[in-house]
Amino acid sequence: MSSIRSCAVAALLLVPLAAHAQEGPVTAYPAAFFAPAQPYSAFDMLQRLPGFTFDPGDAEVRGFGGASGNVLIDGKRPTSKQEGLEAILRRIPARSVERIELVRAGAAGFDLQGRPLVANVVRRGEAVMRGRVEAGLGAYPGERQAPRFAGEVSRRSGERLLEASASVAREIDAEKGEGPRDRIDPFGAPLRHATYRENKWTDVAEGAAGYEQGLAGGKLRLDASVRAERKRANILETATFPAPSAEVVGERENVTEGELGGHYERALVGPWALEALALGRWSRTRARDQADEGPDREVARVALDARESIVRAVARRAGPATTLEIGGEAALNTLASRNGLSENGIDVDLPAARVRVEERRAEGFATLTWRPRPSLTVEAGGRIEVSRLTQSGDASLAKTLLYPKPRALVSWRPTAHDELRLAIERRVGQLDFEDFVSSASLTSNTVTAGNPDLEPDRAWRTSLTWERRFGGVGSLVATLRHDEIGGVVDRVPVVGPGYAFDAPGNIGRGVRDEAQVAVTAPLDRLGLSGVVVKSDVTWRRSRVTDPATGVSRGISGEPDFQGAIHLTQDLPRWRARWGVDAVLAQTKVEYLFNEVKTDRVDTRLGLFAEYRPTPAWNIRVQADNLTDGKVYRRREQYGGVRGAAPLRRIETRAMDFGPFVSVTVQRAFAGGAR
Repeated sequence: MSSIRSCAVAALLLVPLAAHAQEGPVTAYPAAFFAPAQPYSAFDMLQRLPGFTFDPGDAEVRGFGGASGNVLIDGKRPTSKQEGLEAILRRIPARSVERIELVRAGAAGFDLQGRPLVANVVRRGEAVMRGRVEAGLGAYPGERQAPRFAGEVSRRSGERLLEASASVAREIDAEKGEGPRDRIDPFGAPLRHATYRENKWTDVAEGAAGYEQGLAGGKLRLDASVRAERKRANILETATFPAPSAEVVGERENVTEGELGGHYERALVGPWALEALALGRWSRTRARDQADEGPDREVARVALDARESIVRAVARRAGPATTLEIGGEAALNTLASRNGLSENGIDVDLPAARVRVEERRAEGFATLTWRPRPSLTVEAGGRIEVSRLTQSGDASLAKTLLYPKPRALVSWRPTAHDELRLAIERRVGQLDFEDFVSSASLTSNTVTAGNPDLEPDRAWRTSLTWERRFGGVGSLVATLRHDEIGGVVDRVPVVGPGYAFDAPGNIGRGVRDEAQVAVTAPLDRLGLSGVVVKSDVTWRRSRVTDPATGVSRGISGEPDFQGAIHLTQDLPRWRARWGVDAVLAQTKVEYLFNEVKTDRVDTRLGLFAEYRPTPAWNIRVQADNLTDGKVYRRREQYGGVRGAAPLRRIETRAMDFGPFVSVTVQRAFAGGAR
């Protein structure tokens, strides 16, 4: 581990003094800039964009603004929330990309939605039909296989664009496997020894279609998608001490999702422009877990039905030195949940097991960006969010929440190759509706109670970023962040007559400090032609008072360190490229009411090679987890609420998944439009 971190530090020391100049808040990189890497898709091109780290966004966030990633396509954000941003970018052929722009705060005509930096993929506008087909196969330990088939086609004619895509695939969870699961008492004496084996996979089928054309002096875009997931996990735990026994657990979950959305934009009077969006989503989840050990049987059932409707409008005025943006968003979200747990055919009472949650939310926002000189940008704005939450069923509750969210950003370029950014903003988290509902895990033998009175956390964040560009393709981006958090969402005990459960809850004030360093370093000056090292590492420290013990600790689920290092070499002469990917070890600690759970994933090393026999074909071979990185779990379990009850036992589990390989073949095609 220390050697891997040393490599990350060494990458920082490779920064040469030569600078790559940038002009204004938009830096354009033409397609020729990426040509030596022989990219196959827009996503491949983004991996070589200096100073940029891809963020796919989070489709689970309610509303549109906070869910989007940090990539625009032709200056606009994709309408879809359900379809992943990476999937959208992978189906844009590199040959159809004219340029990629790095857009910073202050750039006129772009919706950055509070981000200091986004990438904008600009496609060519010629009339043409393009498409791609893909076939892949992954080979995993235990003779398991994961096939994938995908295809997409697009046709552009003037202002009209029609796109369609479909795929079927199997995804195997590489953080499962086989290994020992042992228990000892607080003094180290063995209590139980077992072998634990878990296989988990998901079968996915999805399809999407999009259409855009000019309308009433503007542009209309319509999108629709559907996705079906079939998740399966088989678990076998065989104990040999103190007595032979076996437990078999089967986890089954089926999820169906659909989405329909539309986006319209047009110029208004003078420098004003309008964007409007409407989006509707729905999902249906049915799950059943069953655990059998001898004559005993436990069954957990989950039924979730969720809907989301969003409307959003933004008016933007772009001037030579100022940009004004005003707008609003309204959303209606519902979740109906019916969960259950039974032991040997007898139902177990769970608090808040049958619940319907509804949220009506509205947000208004305004942002003014001022560029008093080319090297200085000042952005000030704010949002006001109001929501009405109602809950019915096993728990009834109604509340109104109102949160102002001011924000200020100053960007200064003291030289042509350096930029400093200082931002201060108030951030408000978002509640997970499933935290309102009780759930059970048969593999860990835990029950999590729902908390109908949960509120989102609020934080004042201050961040300082230094960005330096060098050598044409190199960059260094260093960021310091400090969060002052109110109402930290963590874990709290729920204790009543004859029962004690764990639940999500607000546990008071906390702080979080982060240091992030992202480096893109070409090694040509060291005689390594075409070699680029790209790393992104984050150090984090958070503190909050534990509600069970009264002792200061970290916030649950936040790793102290995380990062990745990537090395690639382009071999244009051989129409090939290869690379090494290292995902660094990561540890997460979760503080439940009666246990402290620590999960650790070892550093994992991967190797890939790509060959382009012709511009239309791409063959990729990839081997992952070559270091045979294991997944560890340690559970310190107490006889009751921590701080009041003694430590009862310590359980450890180590799962070995092993290396695995995959092969992917892609074929692109294009033809002139008739």
